[in-house]
Amino acid sequence: MKTLALLCLPFLLGGIHSAPRPAFQDKACAPGELLVLEDSTQGEVDGYYADVDTSLSGADFIDSLYDTISVDNTFVSYDAVTDWYKITDRDWTISQEINPETYTFDQDEGNNYFLVQLYSSGNGDRSKAYNTEVNKFKTDKNITGISWTDKKVGSANLSIDKEHVWAKSHGFPVEKGDPAKGAGTDLHHLIAADSYTNSSGHNDLDFGEVADKESAKAIHSYNADGTTDISGYRGKDENGHDVFEPMDEWKGDVARSLFYMATRYSQKGNNDVHEPYLVLTDDWSLQDDNDSFMGVQHGLSTFLEWNRLDPVDDYEWKRNDLIDENVQNNRNPFVDHPEWVDQAFAPDFSLVPDLSSLEGSYGLYVDHPVAVDVTIPQDSPQIEAKVTSSAPEIVSVGEDMKTLTPKKAGEALVTYDIRYTDGNEEVQMQKSTLVTVKDLPTIVDGNGNEIDNVTIDLFQSTKLDLSLSGGYGENIQLSTNGTDFLTIADDGTLRAISPGTGKILVSIDYYGEEIILGELTIEVTIPILLIVIAVVVLVLLLLVLLLVLRHRKKKERRKKKRK
Repeated sequence: MKTLALLCLPFLLGGIHSAPRPAFQDKACAPGELLVLEDSTQGEVDGYYADVDTSLSGADFIDSLYDTISVDNTFVSYDAVTDWYKITDRDWTISQEINPETYTFDQDEGNNYFLVQLYSSGNGDRSKAYNTEVNKFKTDKNITGISWTDKKVGSANLSIDKEHVWAKSHGFPVEKGDPAKGAGTDLHHLIAADSYTNSSGHNDLDFGEVADKESAKAIHSYNADGTTDISGYRGKDENGHDVFEPMDEWKGDVARSLFYMATRYSQKGNNDVHEPYLVLTDDWSLQDDNDSFMGVQHGLSTFLEWNRLDPVDDYEWKRNDLIDENVQNNRNPFVDHPEWVDQAFAPDFSLVPDLSSLEGSYGLYVDHPVAVDVTIPQDSPQIEAKVTSSAPEIVSVGEDMKTLTPKKAGEALVTYDIRYTDGNEEVQMQKSTLVTVKDLPTIVDGNGNEIDNVTIDLFQSTKLDLSLSGGYGENIQLSTNGTDFLTIADDGTLRAISPGTGKILVSIDYYGEEIILGELTIEVTIPILLIVIAVVVLVLLLLVLLLVLRHRKKKERRKKKRK
């Protein structure tokens, strides 16, 4: 394991614990090695999982993963987690740069670095982000947000907690003091989060989908600028269980963290506070047995959906790398391979391809790929799937077996051939779709002529007589492009409100996405009549002015004669 020599102090890692199982290996970091900040290569990740037997599924597959991710683990002490967040949970886009050859934790202080907070939507924004320094600041109700200079916060909720995604009361509670090294300090689930969401939102509840958000309690995360954002909902699921539901952008992170914990701590027998036995289940009758260090998290089916709903992002991948290379010497396999979630925890799901949503035909445009709605589990040894295009020079199919890439005008028949085993029965399915490819349509006027500019008189309205030459009969959509001297009604009517020249965008809806076909230059002009009227008014004003001046001069001459 690689880590920074200056950080490998006894007070960071704590004393050595005797292991209740061979898997708990409380090793110290290797002296003289440097902090590793570079991303792992795909080859390095593949090498890490080289001994995993991917032909297995269910509990057998979990055991194979466990044999890889439980070897030579290093767990830091609970106190040390706060410092390690400066590396593992760092917002690398807005924090100061660090030199891995000279870095020490005390270089990060004040507001020269920021943390990514689980559940928060203010990440990446310097005005909203903050770090654990604020946990030491005093509360001053007279200020808004954070005063880094005075070391004050406007609310006690402006602080960061160590959030146990797998709540520590579910399988490894502590009566006094901090969680012990091992599951309680495993950084793959111990994540920086705002304290209010941690305590008032998740706390020790199961995660789940809140059935009625209108009646549920909306939980807010607190931002450095004094604002708040909804970070989740606390309420009852459809079956009446109290649950916490984070926002969609964090659901996958939560789910994959729970799947990791249920894999890394999946071995039952001789368990203790360091190495509990953790279970994910949909069976709400199954409860914790904390005396035996057995913990339960309910909502397995929900977490399977969350893994699909919220894919792995760059931050989650980076955090996985940093924990592996610098701290624990292990990875979360479900961040590296989210498709393994179903293979491990829903093997039956992974054996059910679904082509029912594949449409009979698609009308595509050159160089505009579309992902069709099919379900074909990847890397499953029980499935044989083949997708062919009758004319790959016209339409090619991606490795994901979903993405159709149109290359030139023409037609191609895309055919899915699938064989899989359902129980003891072998199932074969075949379905084809006809893909027609065209070049993008052009914008024409009522006479069929291409059009790229329109002139409108000031204060007048005109309904654009536009249509498409080519295409599949889509409706034209118009939108302004920074143009503020005219308005566009839903029916395409333009109304000129001030003179000027600008552009409007002409687009179509393309399988839920917008394709910009072009821009129309719009010129709002002043009509000749208005100009004539303006000139006449100006002349009249000048005549009136001349008459007034002439009258004043006559009055002045009369006054002089009287004197």
